[in-house]
Parts: sequence; structure tokens; C-alpha cells
Amino acid sequence: MYTLPTQPQPNWLKPTPSLPRRKNVFVELIKFLSLFIFFFVILTLVVMGPTLYAKISYLWTAPTNNYSDKYDLPVATTNPGDDLSELAGLLGQSAPTYAQDTIVIPKINVEAPILYLTTTDNQQILEAIKNGVGHYQGTALPGHVGNVFLTGHSSYYWWSKGKYNQVFALLDRLSAGDLVYVYAKGERYIYRVTKSFVVKPSQVEVLAPTNQAILTLMTCTPVGTNLKRLIVQADLIGRPGILGGDFTDFTGLPKPPTILPLY
Repeated sequence: MYTLPTQPQPNWLKPTPSLPRRKNVFVELIKFLSLFIFFFVILTLVVMGPTLYAKISYLWTAPTNNYSDKYDLPVATTNPGDDLSELAGLLGQSAPTYAQDTIVIPKINVEAPILYLTTTDNQQILEAIKNGVGHYQGTALPGHVGNVFLTGHSSYYWWSKGKYNQVFALLDRLSAGDLVYVYAKGERYIYRVTKSFVVKPSQVEVLAPTNQAILTLMTCTPVGTNLKRLIVQADLIGRPGILGGDFTDFTGLPKPPTILPLY
């Protein structure tokens, strides 16, 4: 029997070979990760917008912005040793009057009321420090011998109303020799930064009392998380610390708060 020769199929009629399954899974995984990263970045910008703006604007304006002029106070001492000649005139001046005890840090443009916390409840502390910088109950009072422990938000939800939700967003910019001014009970106490370091939330020894007059500032780090705590410590200069007052054993003090947990 005679059969007609078969004609080769045109290319457009040939079935397209399917992609290997492994390649398909890889493509889908890339798509998923891309979408996840995109929405994570958007969420971060929404939650941390004011804090990121504070950090970027500081980097942009710091070379030209002289907050020393704004507050009429030295930002730092050029000699981090014991020479206080640069502050001699300031130490002799009477302190300006604030309606409420206040902390001023010219280098990072901080001027905030000090809130004397009367609670050890973490959530209440977080709410309170939206309105200022919190003084831990049981730690030394400003100007006194001991450890004056203050904490503030580095970031917080912008829709949660509070003027000081990012008060310590730039705390990491402080370095040895920078000056911190605390106005309390009509007096001005000048502290000079000695060191900064990062601790875990469980390292509550940063609250421990000391036999020197020091100031400890604390906030969460990295900004926007509650993973660790940034600690900045400073010594009282220009006058001896005030003696007196029994301090709470630091093991009985409230645990350092979690600030802006992102769940």
C-alpha cells in the first residue's frame, strides 16, 4: 500500500516544552520574596516615618545647624579631661527657670520635660514617656550622688499622639565630651558624656546605684525595634554631687521597657 509522505509540522504547531517544576518554584519564590520586601519597606516607612525623617534631616543639617546658638549653651568640651575652663563663665551663671524639670542636649536638639515615674508597669511607662523623658523610680535624683536613670523613646507609632515619641532618636550621635544639661529644682546640673554602649534587655545592672554622681540615658536600639538598649553615661561636672537619700536596690527596680515592638 502506498502511503503519502508525512509533512513536517510547522514550528508554531509544535507543543512548547513545559518549564521544569524546579524552575517554576524558584520563580514563585522570587516573586513572593519581592512582594514581602516591598510591603515590609512600606510598613517600615509608615510606622517609622517621623523617626527616619529626624535621622535624615539631622545628617543633612548637622554641618550647618549650630544648636549651641539655639540654646546659648556649649555643645561639648574640646578637652574631655578635667579642664573646665571652657565652662567657667557658664558655671557661674544662674540657671534659667523652667516650669518643669527639664533635660537639654544641645548637640541633638533635645529639650524635654523630666517625668518622675511612680510606676513599675511597663505599659504605663511606655505611655508616660510619650510626654517627656522618664526618670526611673528609685534611682538618684538629678545632681545627687548616684545613678540618675532617664529613659525616652527612640521611635514610636506616629499615630499614637505624643510630642516626645522620637526624643532619643539621635542618642547614638552623642560621644565622649558632649554635654547634657539637667534643670531641676531651680538648679542647672551639667553632665559630660563618658561612654556609650549597647546591652541586652536582661542586663538590668545598668540601673545599679553608684557612689559617683552620674547620669544614664537609655533608649531602644536599633531604632524601631526592642532588641537591645543603647546606654549613654555621663559624669556630673562643675560641682560635687549632693549627698543623701537611700536608693532602691537595683534588683527591685522596674525592668527597662520595651520600646516600639513591631508585631
